[in-house]
Amino acid sequence: MGYNEQETRFFLIDPVLRSKGYNDHQWLRMETPAPVEPTGPKGRRRKGPGRVDYLLCVQVGSMPKPLPVGVLEAKKETEDPLKGMQQAKGYADCQRFEVKYVFATNGHLYGEFDFFTSLQGGPFPFVDFPPHPDLSARYAKDTGIDITKPEAAMLFQVDSSAWSLTRYYQDAAIRAAFEKIIRCRQQGEPVRVLLTLATGSGKTIIATNLLWRLGKAGQLPKPALFLCDRDELREQAYTKLKAAFGDNARIVKTEKGTNVATNARIHIATYQTLGLDDENEGFASFLSEHYGEDAFSVIIIDECHRSAWGKWSEVLKRNPNAIHIGLTATPRKLQESKKATAEDQEITANNRKYFGEPVYEYTLIQAQDDGYLAACEIVKRKANIDKRKFTKSEILAAGVRDIRTGKPLTEADLTKEEYTGKDFDDDLFIELRTPAMCDDLFRLLCANGGPEQKVIIFCNREIHADRVAMQMNNLYVRWCKEKEQPPKDHYAFKCMGGPNNGADMIEPMRGSGERAFIACTVDLLEAGVDIERLNAVVFFRYLQSPIKFYQMVGRGTRIHEETQKYKFWLYDYTDVTNLFGTDFITKPPRSRSGGDGGDDGGGIVDPPWPPPEPPSVAEMGGHYVTVTPQGRFILTSRDGRDIPIPVDEYRREVIQRVVAEAHSFDEFRKLWIETQKRRSLINQLLGDNFSPEVIREIDEMTDFDLFDFFGHHGYHARALKRTERGDLYISSNAAWFGGIDAKAATVLKGLGHQFSRGGTEALETPALWEVPEIKLAGGLAALKKIGKPVDVMHEAKGRLFGV
Repeated sequence: MGYNEQETRFFLIDPVLRSKGYNDHQWLRMETPAPVEPTGPKGRRRKGPGRVDYLLCVQVGSMPKPLPVGVLEAKKETEDPLKGMQQAKGYADCQRFEVKYVFATNGHLYGEFDFFTSLQGGPFPFVDFPPHPDLSARYAKDTGIDITKPEAAMLFQVDSSAWSLTRYYQDAAIRAAFEKIIRCRQQGEPVRVLLTLATGSGKTIIATNLLWRLGKAGQLPKPALFLCDRDELREQAYTKLKAAFGDNARIVKTEKGTNVATNARIHIATYQTLGLDDENEGFASFLSEHYGEDAFSVIIIDECHRSAWGKWSEVLKRNPNAIHIGLTATPRKLQESKKATAEDQEITANNRKYFGEPVYEYTLIQAQDDGYLAACEIVKRKANIDKRKFTKSEILAAGVRDIRTGKPLTEADLTKEEYTGKDFDDDLFIELRTPAMCDDLFRLLCANGGPEQKVIIFCNREIHADRVAMQMNNLYVRWCKEKEQPPKDHYAFKCMGGPNNGADMIEPMRGSGERAFIACTVDLLEAGVDIERLNAVVFFRYLQSPIKFYQMVGRGTRIHEETQKYKFWLYDYTDVTNLFGTDFITKPPRSRSGGDGGDDGGGIVDPPWPPPEPPSVAEMGGHYVTVTPQGRFILTSRDGRDIPIPVDEYRREVIQRVVAEAHSFDEFRKLWIETQKRRSLINQLLGDNFSPEVIREIDEMTDFDLFDFFGHHGYHARALKRTERGDLYISSNAAWFGGIDAKAATVLKGLGHQFSRGGTEALETPALWEVPEIKLAGGLAALKKIGKPVDVMHEAKGRLFGV
């Protein structure tokens, strides 16, 4: 029958690797958690382990840590080693693991992909696999990096003890950055590095260990600067960096006229702290007063997509010889302005132009596949009135009033000739629109896990957030009265910054399961706030910027093991999910005196002072509003882009793959009865990022086994619930049970009972034989009285799935 994958690794692969000079430190077993699926209100992890592969490493002398240069995929003994070794996959794996070679073996033969030549090879005898010295020499030759020289020492350093359990992609990102640093220095170029990883993947831990390894390699002769644009980001960075560096990591600030971070190795600052956004007290006042030219060895710019449109770039200009590293989930391409000055063009918000192409990228879909970030289910809704257009004359005729004062508005108060859906709840409030949308959302929350979930609702402006919070609180109080339970504190709240404007509720929202559930904001929670237990992200707000959209969606991607949250809901009322998969291209910013820079999150803009009187905001009544479903979608990847797939299309693709394996219902039944074939089919679907469990749940067929789900959708067979099939199996086989040993019959009837409870999987687990009904009747021993247990079980399954 051949070894399975685990046995193949132990009996066939490990001995050959050892014989080729790969000791226990030179091949590392890389394991990921089980992937997550968007099933149920909170999702789930798939049963069984995640992916297990080997990272093949080179080592130099007494360096602390080996350097991964290749990945070896283990296949079971009977599988073709070239299966799945397409060029595209080989190239993608090289990038994902930051290695140069990809190998696959079944323990007898192996195939390979070379990143430098883009060529595949094999199959070759596994006994001829490259020895460790040969692989080391091959890596050095192909990369042009002399791994024996001191400047390469950074590649072989270990992580800090505080963050030693790094994930494979975090280690890969650091190695990619180091290779770029070495190459830039070899070529005499400024060292500029861009790392792009999905929100929630641990970019600050990557930065911490990157600095730690540089320090251990003697590459931090001067301090390092970690630069961000928000206090929340600064505090999070300080927590991570202090855990590794202790008092050698300090926040930049003034005490008694001095910089308290002066003697630290790691300086943590916001742009505001350095005076980079201060035009009143003198440009870059703190930076120029406390730091000279070339004061830093390394500058790490967090959330760099938000940066460089203000004068903060002065810190880079004053440190041209430092290593400049940008971190972001959304690398920006800037559409250059024809009016840009030479200085503007020198350092811009065009991340890819300034830093170069990302040396490492790790996407949301990849993190979900690896089980590191939560899965996503998209529910699209639409208010019917959003399709309407209102002219200025129609609005005036409706008796429009100022939403703040209630006073009637005149033609002069209306700034536009025509108002469309994108203006609603921003320039024009439709009286019943917000209540209708809130009512619809509350119903969805109740249906998908209950109203006491952690949710962020992105609103158009502050007065919109106030009204959404009011509506959600009222709905919750009514719900509590119906359930005869006391309402919990601070159910829905506006969150706009400042202790008196909701920012003080972020901590209880993050940490408490008993209060602070629904945060209504405009963009305060867009970035830099980690709320791991967040269950849903809601868009009542229209957006045009994919950068801002991805940052907002990223609030929901964290997994929270304590509450078993492996999924977040994305409720879309404004079609913003159409921004999935779009490029991060933005127009040049407005001048600092020209407004807020749009919705792309790009600039740091000084607000005008004194603040102007707020313009009138119109509210119009007299229009009934309904909200209708626009479909449910599963977020997946197509051609390297994040794409929401409609449920119907997703289901169709799942079924097409099943029918391709079994052309008729009889063929499918025979396949399903064979445990290995059935599991192979399911694993193939999961490997292609298709989860039948998700569709079964959406189709409200959770009472049906997957056999009946596939039979119904793929072969138009009548679907029976698990209990119906189990009962029919027992009743329709009475003659069979009556003609065999009584105890064996009891065991076989027990199969029907277990199928009714747990479906096919309940018949293929060792726990089956511990079920009291089956165990007391003799279990396998009872079946031996009427034949080989394997054959008897096969016949029983045939009868069960044949009713």
